[in-house]
Amino acid sequence: MIALHQRANNYARFLPAINGNFAHFTRKPASAHKRPLPAGLTAHQLDFLDPAGLFHYPWALYTAAEGVYDTKPTMVSHRDPSTSFLLGDSGGFSVISGAVKEALQTFRERSLKWIETNCNVGLPVDVPTRAIDAQSNVWTFRKCLDATLDNTDYAIANARAGTRLLAVYQGRNHQEARAWAAEMKTRRMWGIALGGHTRLDFWFWCKAIKKLIDDGHLDHIRHIHVLGTTEPGVAVLLTALKRALHGYLKRDDLEVTFDSSRAYRIAQAYGQVTLGLKLGMTGNSGSDNAFDFRSFSFPQRGAKLDQSIRFPFDSPLGRLCTLGDFMPGSSPAVPAFDSVGSNLLSHHETYMELSAIEQANLLCDMDLSMGSLVPWHVQEGVRAIHHLFETGNISHFDNRKQQLQFYNKGLLSNVLDDFR
Repeated sequence: MIALHQRANNYARFLPAINGNFAHFTRKPASAHKRPLPAGLTAHQLDFLDPAGLFHYPWALYTAAEGVYDTKPTMVSHRDPSTSFLLGDSGGFSVISGAVKEALQTFRERSLKWIETNCNVGLPVDVPTRAIDAQSNVWTFRKCLDATLDNTDYAIANARAGTRLLAVYQGRNHQEARAWAAEMKTRRMWGIALGGHTRLDFWFWCKAIKKLIDDGHLDHIRHIHVLGTTEPGVAVLLTALKRALHGYLKRDDLEVTFDSSRAYRIAQAYGQVTLGLKLGMTGNSGSDNAFDFRSFSFPQRGAKLDQSIRFPFDSPLGRLCTLGDFMPGSSPAVPAFDSVGSNLLSHHETYMELSAIEQANLLCDMDLSMGSLVPWHVQEGVRAIHHLFETGNISHFDNRKQQLQFYNKGLLSNVLDDFR
């Protein structure tokens, strides 16, 4: 058993955003699977929240849009709260997109109760500003904000004592993000969650968070979460923010987390897996496109590969399996992956993403003055974040705007997903 979390040196925590398919798979009895699992494994051994799993990583995110409707055991409903941490996403966009087939007013009540029962920390149901693009005839910025404020106030008023909730901040640009923050900042909650088009803009949010702390609105917070990102470079910058805030607030109990469904949405839909952390040198620093994931996509149809060979990529699961264990499809007329293989792939991919993110943090901690593998924009971003909170020098920070906005520009150019 490998415990990935034990080596983390005060890093920002990545939360794999488990989907319902995988959450249920890990708790199904052997008789419920269409074929036996390879190497004598049980599905329960793929539950990485369990210390007895094939690898152990006790941090994850799950959405209320699935959790509220779960009627059978999952790795979420049956986890041990003493050995794992779960952040409950509100499922707000699922309501807006039509994936949740009930009114916002009733879903927010059920979402809150699910969070109280199953999660360490949760989000009140928000209406993301992305809904404006999805349903421009229904949603405006003002409607998104008002609905989120109303749902947040409902959650504050109706939550059980001790429930830890994060205020969700949205916005499609700086103007909207400022307007949103101006009204949300008076809600004193366990912490904040950053969403929307600006969520990876470290130039904007580091200054905004510092000002909100200085003005007495966020000086109490214990948790900051960034919604929907898996970039290793972002992980390093969030680690810098976490460490800088520990010093600025003079306490070490503030957690910084971020999540992505890449291991479940992309791996299961397209057979795409991570090979490791992309590295490359330009002069004496990592190249601009380093600190991304190196990826490979398996064929989608059956019978295109030798199924008897060993699985070619290393992980606690991969080293036990053949290619056919993942891809049993034997004819071009059928998919290469079945339901068992897709979930095996998600387990492998989760481990690979966690490993790459950890490596990025470790390489940054090496802090080599010559020959660093860390991209220059990441190095400068890390230094700028620490300098801002240590000195308050805004002009120095503003001079690093291009480096601090590197990943947000990539996010916007990639249609708000960061699965590059």
